[in-house]
Amino acid sequence: MAEIVFRLPDVGEGLAEAEVVEWLVSPGAAVRADQPVVTVETAKAQVELPAPADGTIRELARAVGDMVPVGEPLFVLETAAATVPATRNRVLAAPSTRRLAVEHGVDLTTLTGSGPNGRIVPDDVMAAVAAPLKPEPEPEPEPVVQQAPVDTPDTEVRPLRGLRRQTAKAMTAALAVPHITEFREVDATELERAHALLRGDAAARGARLTLLPLLVRVLVAALRRHPELNATFDPDRAELTVHRRLHVGIATATRDGLVVPVLRDAGPRGVPGLGREIARLVEAARERTLTPRDTTGATFTVSNFGSYGTWLGTPLISPPQVAIAGFGRVRDAVVPVDGAPAVRRVLPLAVAADHRVLDGADLGAFVATLERLVTQPLLLLGEDG
Repeated sequence: MAEIVFRLPDVGEGLAEAEVVEWLVSPGAAVRADQPVVTVETAKAQVELPAPADGTIRELARAVGDMVPVGEPLFVLETAAATVPATRNRVLAAPSTRRLAVEHGVDLTTLTGSGPNGRIVPDDVMAAVAAPLKPEPEPEPEPVVQQAPVDTPDTEVRPLRGLRRQTAKAMTAALAVPHITEFREVDATELERAHALLRGDAAARGARLTLLPLLVRVLVAALRRHPELNATFDPDRAELTVHRRLHVGIATATRDGLVVPVLRDAGPRGVPGLGREIARLVEAARERTLTPRDTTGATFTVSNFGSYGTWLGTPLISPPQVAIAGFGRVRDAVVPVDGAPAVRRVLPLAVAADHRVLDGADLGAFVATLERLVTQPLLLLGEDG
């Protein structure tokens, strides 16, 4: 008999840990190769992890609700197979750090990471290049033990679990980005007229079309004119990667918290195609059936505050992206038209940019383009598909 210690794999790029949501088997259970054993939840999605071989579950190493770092044991499988699949710890390192290690011939598995959760950072690689002999580690300082909060007659302690805990970590990471934000109210009268025509045509074909696909189409056109906002930033290497393809994250409110599925290759899609794909992603997000591909690789994000009645909000950038756009609720407002007051339909919008790589002039130019396309949606007809 042989034992396989199954360790949490890297189930999503850049994710350092996952939460155990549900054990699908019990100790002593016989399982077949590829049979789902445990469901874990990351900041992106819920994922079922399968048995690597036929065998018997000998031990469950973690309890439901535990946060498990990538590379740590999840369960032990006893197998009679002649060949035991090889297992190894997954090294925590960003793609840029991995490239640096390859360039200098450094084996990442020999390094101890100094980043969060033991993540290997570029400084660790360069230290190995400069001093191949590992120095004696310094003694760690005594940890400061804080007393855990407890329930009292006047309070109730609610530990964050699942998606809410992952959202808290993502928002903490977002606040590390130096934001600059521009707010603007734009005349959306013509945009709403265009939407009414498209919505009626969609209804005649048995489909439902919200305003969001048209707003995404506006964003696509604006990002083509300002590609530096369709980018990701690696602060470790001080590199900005400008993406030619547009993968738009759609911030979606669910009963469990915020989920951001990714609408891939938004550039070539027309408004009806955008509407169908957004509807699919939103439904999958709310049912928690998104695949890892549906939740990774976004190059820009949009948040539609207006869909739940909010006038306006302050969108937070999701690193490594460098910008995000938010749209509020369209409402009637009195605005000057040709020097006279008139009631028009007004759309509030907010766009935030990473001030490390984008300046106020870049942001202002992008928002001005958005305003022009919202007020004159016929300009979208001149866009290449």
